[in-house]
Amino acid sequence: MKKAFKILKIKILFILLNLNIKCIINVSMGFLEINQISVVLAVCTAMAVLFANLKQPTILGYIMTGVFLGPFALNCIRSADAVKAIGEYGILIMLFTVGLKLNVHEFRKVWKTAITTLVIQTIFGSLIGLALGGIFGLDNLTISLIMCMIILSSTAIAVKLLENANEINTQLGSVVISILIAQDLALVPMVMMMKSFIFNQNLFSLIIKISISILSITGTVIFLSKKNLDFLYRFFNSWVFKISEINSLISITACFVSAALAEYLGLSGVYGAFLCGFILGNIGPKSSLLAFSAPLSGTLMMSFFIYIGMLFNVRFIMNNILYIFLLVICLTIVKFFINIISLKILGWKKRIAVESSLLLTQVSEFAFVLINIYALGNNTNPNFINLIISTTVISLSVGALFIVSIKNIIDKS
Repeated sequence: MKKAFKILKIKILFILLNLNIKCIINVSMGFLEINQISVVLAVCTAMAVLFANLKQPTILGYIMTGVFLGPFALNCIRSADAVKAIGEYGILIMLFTVGLKLNVHEFRKVWKTAITTLVIQTIFGSLIGLALGGIFGLDNLTISLIMCMIILSSTAIAVKLLENANEINTQLGSVVISILIAQDLALVPMVMMMKSFIFNQNLFSLIIKISISILSITGTVIFLSKKNLDFLYRFFNSWVFKISEINSLISITACFVSAALAEYLGLSGVYGAFLCGFILGNIGPKSSLLAFSAPLSGTLMMSFFIYIGMLFNVRFIMNNILYIFLLVICLTIVKFFINIISLKILGWKKRIAVESSLLLTQVSEFAFVLINIYALGNNTNPNFINLIISTTVISLSVGALFIVSIKNIIDKS
């Protein structure tokens, strides 16, 4: 009996010791993650201050943080997927914030410009993609990827540069943002088109989803333009929304629920977030909503730009530097001239046309979504996929510096 009791005590002691070890490991892992976050934030802050002193956009500092701490350099960031996820949440809140800032009456003035520009971009992008396909014997999936990269521009960088210059509510900001939102609507059929080449999906569901996206934004603009919305103004400006905690909770909940609903309907999550912000910004307490969403958006967007920096495969880029920069230059020139031709046809002044076209020259961050879809149907050529990823990353990072430099020259002239 004593022997059995002694064995039981030893077992209990062993279990407790094992639990203690696990607790220590878990605590250590927790501190390790905190250490990683501390390093990332410290480097980010230093880079942001450095680039701000150089009168360059702070997003370049965030991208350089990702380059230095990423897997192809110091490899200090172990949770790349977590950084990416936080950055994607940042894009949602950023589009929600953009929606909050837009005035429906200003938005109506440039909506025709956005749709017409998108149609012209699609025509030119399709012609260039088909021409390259005929010359190099490319398949339909590759042609569609090229076409999408020509049409879509970076929402994250364009909006961030407009925010830095306090030009969101200017004529330039309205034109650029309306075109970006129209492009976001086009992302849905682009994704569907590429998936149809891979999975042989039917055309009917594609038409339905395009129709839903067009009808929803058109209906929202018409509804918000009405003058007899006093009951909504009273509700959204009531005492409930004046409590900061509830205001913040309502903002974040509305943003994510709208994004989830849009995704459920087969649309883009960022489109849902924008539409939600657009509605609340025109009938709710805009200033108090912005007081919460704007700084949160900026903080979370930092993670997105760090993730872009982490994608820099320095060895691959150095080995293929000539091809990559040639692709970036060609894409930048093609996108610039397509946009400036579109805006000049529509009668916009030269300065607005040039600056808008400059802000729309980068490849979109949604190219990574399209590249992932492309890889599902064509994973036999990893070098081509790496080439497209590197081109996108260089366009997003160097493109921001290029835009700021040219825009500074225009402003001084």
